[in-house]
Amino acid sequence: MASLQCPFELKSVDEAGNFEGYAAVFNNVDLGDDVILPGAFTRVKATRGGKLKLALYHDLTRLVGAADYRQDDHGLYLKGQVNLNVSYARDAYELMKADILDSMSIGFNTIKADPGERDGRRVRLIKEAELWEASFVPFGMNPEAQVLSVKSDIRLFERALRERMGLSQKEAATVASLGYTALSRDGGSEATAIVDELKEISNLFTHHFGVSP
Repeated sequence: MASLQCPFELKSVDEAGNFEGYAAVFNNVDLGDDVILPGAFTRVKATRGGKLKLALYHDLTRLVGAADYRQDDHGLYLKGQVNLNVSYARDAYELMKADILDSMSIGFNTIKADPGERDGRRVRLIKEAELWEASFVPFGMNPEAQVLSVKSDIRLFERALRERMGLSQKEAATVASLGYTALSRDGGSEATAIVDELKEISNLFTHHFGVSP
């Protein structure tokens, strides 16, 4: 099974694991001198529900979710969700939000390909292929593929705050809508401790990843 890697950019983040964007761009020469032609994916190893499997590093023992897919004039478009109930998938998504795990790679079998030339470079023109999966990887080869958006679900965010931080329903709703500084308005010591813990998490993200959550 061959692979073609595509960097992507997260425009926004949430706690639901949703994303959408292009896992492959047609008629674009990647850094491995491969060019996928429009409509090349004539076969897909889909799930029983008709979705494309999502994995980590092409390791099919480490599946992280599934995605709807379609081919348009631009490329292979995915609209999917990382399953945040799986621990390693949740960890991977945190790295995605921190712009560390910032590329995708598609796994496929080439059915038909011919040599060609683009901009003075000898390339392989992939005319027909069988798509197996899309993986999240640390490095990419195709500079034109992007994840367009990550959808928000504030209810899942609130649930995560309750389950992981021990916040009450009211506190979680307050943090989700107004930010962690709103917890200190009542002046209680318990709220202050939670605020301090959230601030510490923020400082760790900034120190290690150079970003603020």
